[in-house]
Order: sequence, then structure tokens, then C-alpha cells
Amino acid sequence: MVAKTTNPPFSKILIAGAGPSGLLLALLLAQHDIPSLVLESWPGLDTRLRATQYGVPATRIFRRAGLLADIRKASIPKFPTICWRRVADGEKLVEIDMSLVEEEEDRMTVLQLGEIIQIMYKHCMDPEKGRGLIDVRFNHRVTGTGQDEDKAWVEVEVGKEGEEKRHERLEADYVVGCDGAASAVRRSLYGRKWPGQTFDCRFMVQNVFYDGFADHGWEGGNYMIDPDHWGLIARRGHGGLWRVTYGDPVPGLTDEEYLARRPWHFKAMLPGHPDPDQYRIEHTNIYNIHNRCVDSFKVGRILLAADAAHACNPMGGYGCMTACLDVGGLADCFIGYHQNRAGPEILETYAKVRRDIFLKYVDARSIKNLNRVSKADPWTVAETDPFFKIVKELNKDQEEMKKFLMKVSSIEYDFTQHYDQRPAATHATSNAVNGTSNGISNGVEEHSENEGAKAEVALHMEAV
Repeated sequence: MVAKTTNPPFSKILIAGAGPSGLLLALLLAQHDIPSLVLESWPGLDTRLRATQYGVPATRIFRRAGLLADIRKASIPKFPTICWRRVADGEKLVEIDMSLVEEEEDRMTVLQLGEIIQIMYKHCMDPEKGRGLIDVRFNHRVTGTGQDEDKAWVEVEVGKEGEEKRHERLEADYVVGCDGAASAVRRSLYGRKWPGQTFDCRFMVQNVFYDGFADHGWEGGNYMIDPDHWGLIARRGHGGLWRVTYGDPVPGLTDEEYLARRPWHFKAMLPGHPDPDQYRIEHTNIYNIHNRCVDSFKVGRILLAADAAHACNPMGGYGCMTACLDVGGLADCFIGYHQNRAGPEILETYAKVRRDIFLKYVDARSIKNLNRVSKADPWTVAETDPFFKIVKELNKDQEEMKKFLMKVSSIEYDFTQHYDQRPAATHATSNAVNGTSNGISNGVEEHSENEGAKAEVALHMEAV
């Protein structure tokens, strides 16, 4: 039993990274009177093209943080279907009717991450929502970290581009690296070591306006199956905005060479096989994709979360969803410790559990998602893939499909079970369901019962 004391055992958290993970963590901590200092190397928010859809588990965290209502207001009103198509002829192979859950509060969220980040920042700066406990500082580039028994710190280069930089050391009780895949905090702990793999392709992301989507009856999300033109085409915003993403399988080209190949990909993938003068592209992002994970999410008083700790390819939407679950879990650990409901060992539990879940489930499933669209035979996959067989079976019973779409996720974890006193209702993400506590799975070991094709369907539906 952890001894109860009047004073909290720590007073401030330093968060590296004012992206979605860092701002979300700051908001969740502020709700429970825990101050944070958030440092961002950029001069402002990073609104580059990244994630656009977030499964039910992430939506639960958005609701808990008080963000969901504003996200829904900015989002498209409906996202009716998810389907898998064969690129060669555009035929739908399998489809999931998302309208079955359109009245559910925690249904999938669809909005460009850049817009979500702006909503998060607005909440952080709001005197009521952020409670004046969140200090966000731009043009603060972390260059190193350090710690002793009582505190942790970061070395920071401060200043705008073109200005003379000054160097500072900023201290806190704990440092959390939420600074993305190029994390300076992770590099300070592990150098260039980041076990995993980088895939032999270049991932192309672009916002596209094309009347042909409506003319050919396309809606929702469309996973494209083809060895040369695999990817995802999905409606993403108002005014006919669509997001077209694909992996170019030829490695080693320059960005200009990849862009020169884009019309070839678009002609194959888009309905109607348009020429470049028939669509308009606004904004492009080009990057490598990886599946990687650090050896430990915690080294002393320095912790890692989200893309700073792990990365996975974007097929299936696991990246931001897993990041939200990391942050929600870490927030619960800090809250329980701050309120003297748990000891510091709960932070070790966070580090172990979230890493185990990534390695055992997210890593493997995201690679299967990628292989399904990029390596499977488009002409036989609908009959041979166990995932598609289960989806077809679920489609025979709308109630069963609805339950699957809204089910408690097998990659969530309730860290409040490690408190020595159960938390108030404000910690719960939903009512107790199917033997779980607060609607969240009680343990990683329970997941072993969910192996196989049906578990794969459930996991993918959480992310699609």
C-alpha cells in the first residue's frame, strides 16, 4: 500500500514536442492540476499532411480531453464506408458499412491532424480548459537531456531562425519525449539505435480535389490493392477535399523524380483514370515509412511516448491512435502518482505495458495491413485472406458488425487498476463492459485469447 501524504510527490512535467501527443498530454495533466512546460523546436504548430482518421480508442481519449465536440464540428458530417478495391478495375472487394455507428459518440474521427493540433493548442491556451497550467514555448530546440536522483532536465537552443541563439537548461521532475519520429529526447538516450525496419518505398501524401470521385460514386475510405499502386484514397474534408496516399515501390529516387511519377499513379488509382489537368493537388508530403520501437519507454526520470518511442506504417491508422493510447495511459499514471494513489513504480508499468502492446499487436497487425494492399494478389485476396472472410461473415449481421466497430479495444489498457484506491468517474472512458474495468482491457495477457483472424479484424476496425 502506498502511503498517503498531503503534498504531491512532484510538481511539474516537461514535455518535448508541441505536436498532438505533447499537447494532448498537457491537457490531460492540466485537468488534474498538474503543470507542464511544452517545448517545440518549430516557430509554430506543425500542420504538415499526416494522419486524417482516428479509430474508436483515440476518439475516447479525445472525448476525455474535452476535444471531441470541437473536432466533430470541424469534421465532415458522415463517413459512410470503408472498402478495399482492386486497382486494376476499381472493383470493391470488401466493404464495411460505417453508417451503422453514425449515432455513436465514440465512432471513428475524421479530420486532418493539422486541424486537430490547432484545436488542441486553442484548448491548452484557454484559461478554463488549460487552467493556466500549460506553458508552450516555440523556437525551443532540445539538444540534450540529463537527470539525477531528484530531477531531469533538457538542454535547449532558443531563438528564431536568423537570430543569435542562446542556450538554456530547463528542469522538471520528469521529462517526456513527445517529439516525434526524429525525437531529440530519444536520440539523447539511445543515439541512432532504434530497432525495427524501414520499408523499401517512398510514401506520397497529397490533398486532392477531383470531381471524378463524386461522378463515379466514391465515398468514405478506399484501400487500394496493387503491387505498384497500393495506398488509401479517402474523403477528408469539406468542399470536395480528398486525401490520396500511396507508396511508390521504386527506392532511391529524388523527390522531384517521385513527383514526376505521380500522374502515372493517379491515372491508375483514381476513378475515371484522369489526366493531370482534371484534378487539383494542394499540399504534398513525401517521407519514408517505418516499423520501429525503442528498448524501453523509460530511462530514469525521462520517458518516451508516441512516435518518439515507436513508429508504424500508416496502413490502418495505427500511428496516431497508438500515440493517443500512450498519452492517455501515461497521463493516468502521472495523475495517480500525483494524487498519491500510486507510487513511482506506476511509471515503470506504463513503460512496460505500452511497449509490450506495441510489439505484440500493433507492430504485427500494421505490417499485415501493409502487406494486404501491397503484396497480396489483387485477383485472389478476397477469397484467400482470413481478414476479408471474417468481414464478409460479419456483414451478414448488422448488430454483430456494430458491436465489432465499437468494441473495447484490445490495445487499450487501464492503468488506474494500479491505483491503491479506485479513481473517480472522471477517469473512466466508458462504463464497465464485458468484465473490463472502465471499459478498458485490464491486462496484456488477456489479449492472448483474441489471436487469429477475428482479432485481426477487430484490431483493424479500431483503426480504419
